Amino acid sequence: TNSQDDEYRWAGLEPPKVMVTTSRDPSARLRLFAKELCLLFPGAQRMNRGRAELGALVGACRAAGVTDLLVVHETRGRPDGWGHGGARPQRGLIMVMRWAGTCPQRGGGNEDNEMGGTILKHLFPVPRPDSRRVVTFANEDDVILVRNHVYRRRGRTVELEEVGPRFQLRPYLIRLGTLEQGDAADVEWRWHPYTATAPKRRLLSVT
Repeated sequence: TNSQDDEYRWAGLEPPKVMVTTSRDPSARLRLFAKELCLLFPGAQRMNRGRAELGALVGACRAAGVTDLLVVHETRGRPDGWGHGGARPQRGLIMVMRWAGTCPQRGGGNEDNEMGGTILKHLFPVPRPDSRRVVTFANEDDVILVRNHVYRRRGRTVELEEVGPRFQLRPYLIRLGTLEQGDAADVEWRWHPYTATAPKRRLLSVT
């Protein structure tokens, strides 16, 4: 009831259906990163982009009942972050922590932190009680660190093993709409690089 829209009102009743694709003409590293994202999000499927436009991609996803479309890009032939790992697809336990940033609630945390990480959280189905996987999203100054672990209990101790992929997310724009709407969609939040550092925030808050 606190969400700005109702896109998550049925969350938890059915598992999300996530589709992962890339930008056009992806490199081998970007294809590997997309494959590893499918391991990170349980039940996610990978779709070859080909020459399809964004509008055609969104239309195909709607027709197939896809709830979330992830389009990954690269810079100078390299994805922003990619890792190695052997995590088996399973319903993970999500740990969201340290939301210290200005991103709004749908993008990963707000000032009162009532619904921090809404978008990221709903990419995962409801975890099973016997799951042994922990996915961590740690937001510090609007840079979200993503880590993926499995844990084992050894008597009274717990052992963590990182299985990847590990990468960082830096949100720069959040729109109230879908990808094919482009500039026609309202801007909910925008990253301002000249005021994004913590010292400048503190200085501006004092003045």
